[in-house]
Amino acid sequence: MTTFRIMSYHVNGFRTANGETDQRLSARVICSQQPDLVMLQQLGSPIAAGTLSDFSDQVALAAYGPDEEGACAFLSRFPLHNIQNFSLGHGGRCVRADLDLENERVHLYNLCLSFDPWQRRDQIRTLLSDQLLNNQTLPCATVVCGDFTLPLWGYGQIRISEHLRRARFPMWRANYPGNFPLWGRDRIYFRGPIRALAGTVLATAEARKASPHLPLVLTVETCDTRRFLQVKERLRIRKPSPICG
Repeated sequence: MTTFRIMSYHVNGFRTANGETDQRLSARVICSQQPDLVMLQQLGSPIAAGTLSDFSDQVALAAYGPDEEGACAFLSRFPLHNIQNFSLGHGGRCVRADLDLENERVHLYNLCLSFDPWQRRDQIRTLLSDQLLNNQTLPCATVVCGDFTLPLWGYGQIRISEHLRRARFPMWRANYPGNFPLWGRDRIYFRGPIRALAGTVLATAEARKASPHLPLVLTVETCDTRRFLQVKERLRIRKPSPICG
């Protein structure tokens, strides 16, 4: 078993609640939590694109993923591998990576969906396709996070819940809009042998100023991946993959 700390953070192009562009606020929010892994959504803007490398230096974490306007990307204390950038259609983004910790692998999906329900329908179909979440060559513990744009009963809630389980923490999940959170627009889901031990929506004064989206911070733990894979692979009459622990 391995324990690590993750953050999902929609930085809104580094535009603050006042409409100013300021990376430093978002950097201080991240540093205050000392995460091992940060999933960033909505990077850059027409006047602040190509800044991921500088931002990663401010938080002392390595950057992975595309550095362009509207992109999703990772900041990580540990090396990430197999970085892949996907379009979900209608402007939706998804970047995938593998995190290897103590002989265990965790698949990571970081995404941003459309608020339009019909566009989101198509994006969720793509997300759940064989190319992404239904890819049978990716059997390890999985973390899926980002801006799902889902209102309380928005289209896609049931379909996603059929394939993934939402992180148990935080208990109070509303994180948007930052000044007066009404619903959990940004979310973290799991699949396979991984769980949340604790978590919170970070609602400090600095976080409220930095972005309209309050970041989610979770402490997660992988379970016995070998046992999980043996059961799963026996059902498929295939040998268990050793890469997941």
